Amino acid sequence: MRAIAPMAVVFCLVAASIAANPRQAAERQVYKPGDGVSLPVVVKEAKPHYTADAMRARVQGTVTLECVVQPDGTIGEARVTKSLDPGLDEEAIKAVRQWRFRPGLRDGKPVAVRVALEMSFTLRDKPTQTVFPVPPLATGDAGGEGAKEAPPVYEPGNGVTPPVVVKEARPAYTAEAKGARIQGIVELQCVVETDGSVGDVKVIKPLDPGLDQEAVKAVRKWAFEPGKKDGKAVRVRVALEMTFTLR
Repeated sequence: MRAIAPMAVVFCLVAASIAANPRQAAERQVYKPGDGVSLPVVVKEAKPHYTADAMRARVQGTVTLECVVQPDGTIGEARVTKSLDPGLDEEAIKAVRQWRFRPGLRDGKPVAVRVALEMSFTLRDKPTQTVFPVPPLATGDAGGEGAKEAPPVYEPGNGVTPPVVVKEARPAYTAEAKGARIQGIVELQCVVETDGSVGDVKVIKPLDPGLDQEAVKAVRKWAFEPGKKDGKAVRVRVALEMTFTLR
């Protein structure tokens, strides 16, 4: 019997389209991203757990949540808008309450912002690592006097700010994966360069060879506001996850 590795992962943070109810608005104005209100940025995540019942039943899929990110970066109201399984819904809520954000801003001040989150639960065999390297940019003749060492790559934290996504591209489904009805997550590790482009990319948790390549193709089209250290743009290594779902 092959060992099955339970995974609970998060793919995206998107603007929610549901307005705050009147009572909530009276207590504290809750905004939607856009029109001068910036989207909150995740600075700390907590992964949801698989319940034993869901693992035995091999329940897989996505829980969609609607949450309010408070001005202090904590999660206030959180509710399930698309259920998957009662136990997994509860675990998704528990996990998201441990998240911390750089809060959304309006006129330069932190405000409460309503967002939607998706948490995907996937069971799969323990994978191997697939690497999709990027050739280094030439800075002079190879090995010559003009060649320069690549700048160091930092991890977010300890004075290094994480990059912020400013442009996304969704991965495409391959015909083979659609035919086999393959669904799940591709986890990537990327280096965001000082100009906001994506450099080296590694698939650290693959799903399907074709979908892995599509995820890499998509992430190479992403653009970021680069991470910074001491006020200067630096190369930062980040983890990204892409969800493939047939609905």
